[in-house]
Amino acid sequence: MQKFMNILEAKLMPIGIKLGNNRYLKAINKSFMIILPLTIFGSIFTLVSSFPVTAWTNWLNETGLATWLALPSKFTIDLISLYTVVSLGYVFTKEEGFDGFAGGLTALVSFIIVTPLLQITTNQESVITAIGFDWLGARGLFVAMIIGCMSSLLFIFFNKKGWIIKMPEGVPPMVTKSFSSLIPMFLVGSLFLVIAYLFSFTSYGSLHSLIYTFIASPLQKVGGSFGGMIIFTLALHILWFFGIHGGNIVNSISNTFLLPLALENLAVYQAGGTPEFIYTTAFKNTYQFGGAGMTISLCVLMIFVAKSQRYKALGKLALPANIFYINEPIIFGTPMVLNPTMIIPFILAPLVTQILAYGLTVVGVLPVLIGYQIPWSMPPVISGFIQGGWQVALYQVFSLFLTFIIYYPFFKVIDKQACLEENAIKTEE
Repeated sequence: MQKFMNILEAKLMPIGIKLGNNRYLKAINKSFMIILPLTIFGSIFTLVSSFPVTAWTNWLNETGLATWLALPSKFTIDLISLYTVVSLGYVFTKEEGFDGFAGGLTALVSFIIVTPLLQITTNQESVITAIGFDWLGARGLFVAMIIGCMSSLLFIFFNKKGWIIKMPEGVPPMVTKSFSSLIPMFLVGSLFLVIAYLFSFTSYGSLHSLIYTFIASPLQKVGGSFGGMIIFTLALHILWFFGIHGGNIVNSISNTFLLPLALENLAVYQAGGTPEFIYTTAFKNTYQFGGAGMTISLCVLMIFVAKSQRYKALGKLALPANIFYINEPIIFGTPMVLNPTMIIPFILAPLVTQILAYGLTVVGVLPVLIGYQIPWSMPPVISGFIQGGWQVALYQVFSLFLTFIIYYPFFKVIDKQACLEENAIKTEE
């Protein structure tokens, strides 16, 4: 066992550290965090307008309020790619020491340039040029991430080369900053203009269509599959076992696949359809609640079952935060890190509950989750009811009992050891 652990540590730790320090993944993760308030804002209004009470939804439709309540979601969730490309350009450029605002604007204009336009003929036979919502929402997220990184890299490259307009001394700083970003922005925008022009001659018509067909859609199918769920869950918890923040590393990768799927589910639900994708960010947060290892049940064990004072006190201290998905106190206090006794339930608890939830969703016992963008720290039962109704909330309660059973025999082992250590100390005194 120890030899196996040593092999895992030797192989995984360098990979985990490298991924954790990857500037692209870090920038993407930070950009998602920046726009989180927008997605929550839109999701809240979607929840209000579609609350599952017939009398309420009928009243909203009769009064015309339904149309107005749909606007926040329309201009947040359905424009998620626009906000992502701006925030990613800003974060990436600023962290390299350059003008983040100019980097965000450069990314935005580059993204819009490669987004195909619609030609709409009105009843008066006049033609209106417009940008459709098709590629501005979840479907355009991969292009937004690619362009956010590429445009920022080019913007930084041109700045480092000194291809900027230098203003004489005495010119206000805002004017100097504005002119210094002119040439890099012009060059980056022109490059993406050429790309958009060349793609107009292909059968795909746009960069969006190519990326979605050959990259985004296949990757999402793999990442959002049952196998993807197993891989992401195992990787997250094995990294945590070795003391590496698995959530920061794995989520920065998995969210690039799973967030678009959750947003597509939400869009389908808003349109009156049935969500399609099972494994999404909503699924992960709803069925793996309480943080890595689903340690809420372990906290309860410590409070009500522990005989050692050490674990009884730790459970009381850690439970309030653990309800809101903050479980570092229990991970490092137990500890779960490099603890061969606890690695089995630590991995098994979230794996079993998610596998069972996936299977129950496939057979129709549990609904496919809607994909509301609620805070990741939303306590269980509440999050389950919001994402899928009473069935999901009830399953979360069942999961607490299930993980309680999984942790129980392993906890009794470490609790007994802690009691022996405490008794030894008392004897010495």
